[in-house]
Amino acid sequence: MKSVRRVKERPTQSRLLADENTSHRLVSACRRLVKEFPIVHIAGWQDGSWLGLDDAALLISCAQAGPVLVAFDRATLPWHAGQVLRAGENHGGLVLFRRTVRSTAYGDQARLLTDFWVHEGHAWDWVNRIVYLPKSP
Repeated sequence: MKSVRRVKERPTQSRLLADENTSHRLVSACRRLVKEFPIVHIAGWQDGSWLGLDDAALLISCAQAGPVLVAFDRATLPWHAGQVLRAGENHGGLVLFRRTVRSTAYGDQARLLTDFWVHEGHAWDWVNRIVYLPKSP
């Protein structure tokens, strides 16, 4: 009975998708800070069918399905996003953490992401947009 209630409380569609190199701990930390925060890890998205997709295919799939990709891969994801655009396709948007955010600082990551999303990001049109957190002043 408890698991049925928990499923009913979750949002019907997650707007943020943590990529496979992002820890499940970030997702958990976000939900501890903001109940029903609209993030899911890629392993739990569509039965894990997106695991292992190359970056360009993942970005295009996000544009079609709606989630904004959350990741640490500052080296290749922006490049792939540019390639997708040059090929005449769209990507679903990217939220990337700057180098100053440690990859194991899940609390810091969650505070940055939830604060940004609640105050700004949730209302944006994310198609072909890239945001780095923390945002520049």
